[in-house]
Amino acid sequence: MKFSKEARVGILVTTALAALIWGLNYLKGQDFFTTSNKFYAVYDNVDGLVKSNPVIMSGFRIGIINDINFIPDKSGKLLVTLLINDDVFISKDAIANIFSSDLLGAKAVRIELGTSTESAKDGDTLISILETSLTSKLGKQVGPVKDKVENLVVSLDSVAQMLHQLFDKDTKSDLRNSISHFNSTMSSLDHMMSDENGKLQLIFTNLESISKNLKNNNEEISHIVSNFSQLSDTLAKAQFVSVINNADKALYQFNEIAAKINKGEGSLGLLVNDRQLYTNLDSAAKSLDQLLIDLKANPKKYVHFSVFGKK
Repeated sequence: MKFSKEARVGILVTTALAALIWGLNYLKGQDFFTTSNKFYAVYDNVDGLVKSNPVIMSGFRIGIINDINFIPDKSGKLLVTLLINDDVFISKDAIANIFSSDLLGAKAVRIELGTSTESAKDGDTLISILETSLTSKLGKQVGPVKDKVENLVVSLDSVAQMLHQLFDKDTKSDLRNSISHFNSTMSSLDHMMSDENGKLQLIFTNLESISKNLKNNNEEISHIVSNFSQLSDTLAKAQFVSVINNADKALYQFNEIAAKINKGEGSLGLLVNDRQLYTNLDSAAKSLDQLLIDLKANPKKYVHFSVFGKK
């Protein structure tokens, strides 16, 4: 059977278009000759995941990202549709994890099987996880270091400005003079140390001599200390304690006597505490005083004598 030229051209164009469409879809991961199951995953952020990105399990590509759309409930969450070959076992509790598939940041979905032996059915929604990318991890670690480096640079700049202001011409001149004086002082000290007649050398020599004398007279010093110890023991053993005890006893007895006098015990106590006796004695003393005065003024009144023995 012969085909016309137009028919052959039409068949050729149709075949080429079909091959082109199949090739484009194959490059996108879609194979018309392979059946797939459709699964869903919900994310708050897909972190750059786009359609036709691969779905991987155990490092092997098992499907593609078929579609990404916002959920119409106005929650802002994204619904990702996964096309996975139907000959691959996906557990009921499998996890769809978005991760960075290379260092350039390309995203993919990794299926991580759970512990369930029950297979997920076509149209099921899988558990979703967004894995932190390497770039984000590095950013979190490098960020604080970057801030510290910036602060350090600012501090170094401030220090440099302060040093620049500090070391002006006058300061540099003063610093040179100080260093020169310090060198001169060190030279003088070195000369004093090296000169046998120097003051420091004499001081060190005297100290060494004193130290040797102390060492040589160690026994005598110990003997002196021992004598002081014996002297203190001798003083401790003297009659000081007995004397103090006797004095304390005498004071105690005196206190007892004073207490008895205050209570009116004994003659002295009665004399001290009897008001009437004090009044009588005072009256007698006054009368005796008047008698003596009168006797002195008028002796003839009380004493009669005669040269011839007459009264």
